[in-house]
Amino acid sequence: MGDVFQEVYLNYTPSVEFTSLDDAYLDLSGTEQIYSSPCYVARMIADEVDRRVGVSVSIGVGSSKMIARIVSGLHKPRGIMHITPEHEKEFLHDLAVDHLPGIGRMAKEKLTDLRIFKVGELARLPKLVMEQLFGKTGVAIWKMANGIDEREVERKIIPRQISRETSFAEDTADSKMITGSLQYLTERLARKLREENLNCQTLGVKLGYSDFTRLAKSKSLTHSSNDSTEMFRMVQTIFEAMTLRRIRIRHVGVSATNIRPNNYQRFLFNEQSRKESLNSAIDELREKFGFMSVMPADTLKLKSKYRNDAHGYILHNPALTR
Repeated sequence: MGDVFQEVYLNYTPSVEFTSLDDAYLDLSGTEQIYSSPCYVARMIADEVDRRVGVSVSIGVGSSKMIARIVSGLHKPRGIMHITPEHEKEFLHDLAVDHLPGIGRMAKEKLTDLRIFKVGELARLPKLVMEQLFGKTGVAIWKMANGIDEREVERKIIPRQISRETSFAEDTADSKMITGSLQYLTERLARKLREENLNCQTLGVKLGYSDFTRLAKSKSLTHSSNDSTEMFRMVQTIFEAMTLRRIRIRHVGVSATNIRPNNYQRFLFNEQSRKESLNSAIDELREKFGFMSVMPADTLKLKSKYRNDAHGYILHNPALTR
């Protein structure tokens, strides 16, 4: 179904930023000579989605991502509404503060203590006060309360699959070599997901034998993830469940499907989980000192077979999608 949404939205503008499989921002700048109005486009999109997948969508039209998001949320399941720029401040004025992006539980509690309940009340606070209360995020919230949202629509399409594969220089039956390679490929795959702020829910393992026959199997996690430890645990489970032939292996691959944005509605005040913090620290170390600066111990088996540089092992015949 997600592919249908992407196809429909991209029919109207190439500037589409997907935030989930069916949710997206569309920038219609430059299409004024093609379509009579943004609401006309919205109605065409809603009708086409309904016709093709039988799903009702709500669409908010505004001069910014914030306005479009709020309006869309207020008019579910099938509402279409356009707030023109001259009416945006008036529209925001009486909304509860937690309609603004970035207002989570902690921020709402602080504002409640100040007897600030409406967006209009928040907008009247001096910007300096919001900065003192919440730091830089306070300035961002104050701007949004005053109808200022400087975020642009960034073209982002959700891939169907991301994979990492390699062929061995010599066919092997060494289980440690095979699992070490699978773990290394999983590390590369997880890094790619985090770079693009994506999660996956289904992982696949592909094996190629020396006689060029192939074996593939996949399984889904209980929740979506881009954590390499969680991902490799599943990859290992899949590999161990595969009925292997008594023949050497020449090719291995790991794939991610059921891909979705990572925490696309994350509040500015949510605390990162321990895993997210650890992954962020690992990514920073690798960015500074090279990919090989932090590696799982089991992948060190590959050192006897492959040269490496700051970017990782120099694999024989590597392959990737996305």
